[in-house]
Amino acid sequence: MRRWLFNLGYLWLAGLIWPWFLYKYATTGKYRAGIAQRLGALPPRDSARRSIWVHAVSVGELLQIRPLLKALRERHPSHDIVVTYTTKTAAEIAAKDLPDYYHCYSPLDLSWIVARFFRVLNPALLVLVELELWPNWLMHAGRAGVPVLLANGRISEKSFRNYRRFAWLLQPAYNAISSWAMQDDAYAARARELAQPGVPVSIAGNLKYDALRDTPDAAKADWFRAAFAVQPGQQVLVCGSTHPGEHEVLVPMIARLGCRVVLVPRHPERLDSVRELLRKAGLPFRNRSELSPEKRAGAGDVIVLDTMGELADLYGVADVVFVGGSLIPHGGQNMAEPVALGRATVFGPHTQNFRTTVRELLECRGAVQVRDAAELESTLARLLGDAAAREVLGQAGRTRLLASRGSLQRHLALVAGLLEGRHD
Repeated sequence: MRRWLFNLGYLWLAGLIWPWFLYKYATTGKYRAGIAQRLGALPPRDSARRSIWVHAVSVGELLQIRPLLKALRERHPSHDIVVTYTTKTAAEIAAKDLPDYYHCYSPLDLSWIVARFFRVLNPALLVLVELELWPNWLMHAGRAGVPVLLANGRISEKSFRNYRRFAWLLQPAYNAISSWAMQDDAYAARARELAQPGVPVSIAGNLKYDALRDTPDAAKADWFRAAFAVQPGQQVLVCGSTHPGEHEVLVPMIARLGCRVVLVPRHPERLDSVRELLRKAGLPFRNRSELSPEKRAGAGDVIVLDTMGELADLYGVADVVFVGGSLIPHGGQNMAEPVALGRATVFGPHTQNFRTTVRELLECRGAVQVRDAAELESTLARLLGDAAAREVLGQAGRTRLLASRGSLQRHLALVAGLLEGRHD
């Protein structure tokens, strides 16, 4: 009965927003992408075997779970490993990086669509990465007897308040989760308040640490240096996963920093606005897609990364990294990738999405947190001009993060137990 309550709620909401959605569908590619699959038109699946179904919402989660997918395939050869995602960018990365896995968009949370996904994917286990509480999805797993592992779990304070407020409605979804594998103590404490009594809540650590690359890809770094025409002794600043509100701060300081700058907007739809800011500032720029070792950037060009899936490799070229989503109240973006490569990394005050990582890095003086735009510019200028300071900062952070590995093995043990019928 409750599933039809959710169905009616979704359909009522769809009735309210359908004019807006039709406009977005007609004008924005990401709203069209995958809609047929999300409505149940799945790609053909040539296997009837049971699967381990892993759901990663977007690119960040998808990149984090690549070691997990590889290990699951090796340890459970009698099961197919299938992957779902929600965003267009994740679909593009999966097409490139996971060609030998069955993957598709995730279902809309309507009970008849969810049921079709379960029939086609035939899961023996459902693994949700970080936190995806879609009620019909979880309740169907419960009715079908499919155990659910919440992997790499995190629950923000805002989400936790909402989950508790609507616990009377969402409790059957919470109850379908068989094991909560949380990133740290704070997230585990919140999970215990949501979990069904007797269901295990563990601290399994963060999979992203196990997925971290600790050395740059030398060939790709050389390619970027050639394409960007980086001169001997010239420093490279990479501004990764930046957001509106940060671009307006970064662009004016570029000419004063006197280095090669690479801007990497978090969302591709922001590329045009970033290019317009550069034009207004009178700064020459080149799109990464236009460059190669044979067609190099000009001496003063700002590089705008307009390709997908290259940021992790690009960090290997950087001398200093600014991680975006942190000067504005967004919550920050993943700063672990550049730190693990030993890069001098800077971020702003708004990092609540990565509290544990930030705390660890600040404790060991392995990254710098700035308060505002003025402090950001002075910090970047100082680091760009001091190779010794960059080295000390980068190595302190790298050592601390790489010492935190081990989450992958803890998650694999939980998967094995759930497949064997153990929920401990």
